[in-house]
Amino acid sequence: AAGSALSLSVLTTAAKFSYIGGSDPVTLIAVRATAGFLAVALIVLLMRQRPTGYRGNVVMLVAMSIGQLMINFGYMISVLYISVSLAALIFYVFPVLVLVIDAATKRRTPSLLETLVFAAAFVGLAMALGPSFDNLDWRGLSAALVAALGGTLMMLAGTRATRRAGALTTLFHMQMIACVVTMTVMLGFDGPALPTAEIGWWGLGAACAFYVIGVGAQIMALKLVDPAPASLIYNLEPLATIAIAAWLLSERLAPVQYLGGGLVLLAIIVASQRSALQAMGKT
Repeated sequence: AAGSALSLSVLTTAAKFSYIGGSDPVTLIAVRATAGFLAVALIVLLMRQRPTGYRGNVVMLVAMSIGQLMINFGYMISVLYISVSLAALIFYVFPVLVLVIDAATKRRTPSLLETLVFAAAFVGLAMALGPSFDNLDWRGLSAALVAALGGTLMMLAGTRATRRAGALTTLFHMQMIACVVTMTVMLGFDGPALPTAEIGWWGLGAACAFYVIGVGAQIMALKLVDPAPASLIYNLEPLATIAIAAWLLSERLAPVQYLGGGLVLLAIIVASQRSALQAMGKT
């Protein structure tokens, strides 16, 4: 899960270079989804393994795919109307939603430690992002909330899909659906808008490569880790994005951002140790 989060954190910075080079968000989403599908299709061919097991799991596979599309388009639309930092903060409400819904489906109440850990991670993320509340456009807020609900749906449905149908089958069908939908949307917007400068191609290539790695690792994580602790680990993604952007642009982070990042890391460490102890107790 951590490897997936760190890989996906590169996407935002890579996307910026792609846009500078002449591409656009719709094209980027469609191209990386296509790259993801081609990559998993190649794996299927090389392994000579048919992506079976989807029968009886169609609902979970479709739900997971819908969640992924809600993230992609919801987040993309939100940043057109509100700041990127505010959109990210709203999106990362999803780990808390996953905790609450997962606990409800298992008919249990989250422990005090769980509640404190997830709350601390969210507060730390708010400190690190430093969101701007100057322009609270309802369209941006709604789109970011759609992305958050998509993240929740993807984590919960993804856990069930990967464990029932298998990681390869889940990844194949999820990326196939994403490829078809995003390519259709791109063509509907008179795309593709391919880069016209070299930096744009480098950005687009990096976005595709790290997307393939990140999503592949994410599917493996969902098969092995419960949805709540897995979703908490994804708080690493915006922290890594901030660090990468600061490094590339030679920006200095404020002390409160370091403090917020430390709080998020502490929450993840505590949650990971707790999960490890619970796993040992079951063996």
